[in-house]
Amino acid sequence: MTFYSALLPPVRATGAAAWPVMVAWRMSWLVLLCGWVGLLLRGCWVSGLIAGGAAIMIGRLLPLPVALPLLGGLHLILALNAPDLRQWELRLRGYRPARGVYATDPKAALLRWMDHDRSRPLSPVS
Repeated sequence: MTFYSALLPPVRATGAAAWPVMVAWRMSWLVLLCGWVGLLLRGCWVSGLIAGGAAIMIGRLLPLPVALPLLGGLHLILALNAPDLRQWELRLRGYRPARGVYATDPKAALLRWMDHDRSRPLSPVS
């Protein structure tokens, strides 16, 4: 089971963008393997481009035996902090944090979150 935090879309969102976004709190393997490019693929443009600029500068300014361990450490730090970075980027876009849930995958997390946070009861009995 993984913890998923829910982020509610801005009030002006319509259509498919009006659904909450569920962010999994676990290490991102894509970011671990691809580094800042993985962040870009996850939709974290600001932090991905900042990390990309830092990685390019490390590669150009430092000798290779020093740059490789630093770049490996950068990949690990970005992978471990990917959920925080994703939440930060979504908040920059106007999303609001809400209570999270434990689930096995994002669809189950969304269903479980919707079950817990009903705006109105489904039947007059409940």
